[in-house]
Amino acid sequence: MTNQQRGKLYMALYRTDAIVLGYRNLGEADKILTLFSPDKGKIHAVARGVRRPRNPILAGSQLFSYSNFLILEGRNLDTISQCEIKESFYKIRQNLESMAYGLYFAELLRVSTPLEDKNQELFRFFLKTMYLLQKWENIEILSRIYEVKLMAIQGFAPELFQCVGCGRKSFDKIYFSTAMGGILCHDCHGKDTKAINITSDTLNVLRKMLMGTYEELEGLRVKKYVAEQLKDVLDLFILHHVDHKLKTAEFIKDVNKLNIGNSK
Repeated sequence: MTNQQRGKLYMALYRTDAIVLGYRNLGEADKILTLFSPDKGKIHAVARGVRRPRNPILAGSQLFSYSNFLILEGRNLDTISQCEIKESFYKIRQNLESMAYGLYFAELLRVSTPLEDKNQELFRFFLKTMYLLQKWENIEILSRIYEVKLMAIQGFAPELFQCVGCGRKSFDKIYFSTAMGGILCHDCHGKDTKAINITSDTLNVLRKMLMGTYEELEGLRVKKYVAEQLKDVLDLFILHHVDHKLKTAEFIKDVNKLNIGNSK
């Protein structure tokens, strides 16, 4: 293969829909965007001059934007040539709470997804989540549903219908084991002494979140202690699988504290 032929291979153009999951600044005016595409999975691409006013790809390359991109393949990094915005999700960026959760949803997707791993189901799920984030009443509950379903789509669905130790389906006491990937009965608790004790109410809500659709779960109400157990369980479950502390989780805590302070 000649050098000219090799050059052509590295200069191919492709077009894809994608959502902007994040970015980092490059030089004085550029950004490296992290995109999530149904055709390509997670990709990184340079947006040249996008930090300058009136740049033609500025609107479509903002955080959370859903756009159609024309991208030039590069030897090390692709470059965005054009983009046409399909949905800006500006309502998410306008509200601090929605912004915090949007950043969290995007970070969780980024850290749990390998580069260029095509997953159209995951793309459709994430896109739908972003639409719902603009209108869902209880965003904390939406977050728990998102966590359970995201892990399940990626192949890490927790076992919630029988003991992962012995297969028992009825329980006096229930424990959730992140290491073993599901619930344990009292007799099997010794197989993971770090397993968390949860109530039958919490288990039933987890089952609903795993099996139900967003439409079926909209308006779901849970008791305060159930919400706390759900968060404890899923925080540990996610940490076990992604092995990465999420920076945006701390941002959500700060925003929630601010909201509590403002409500007093």
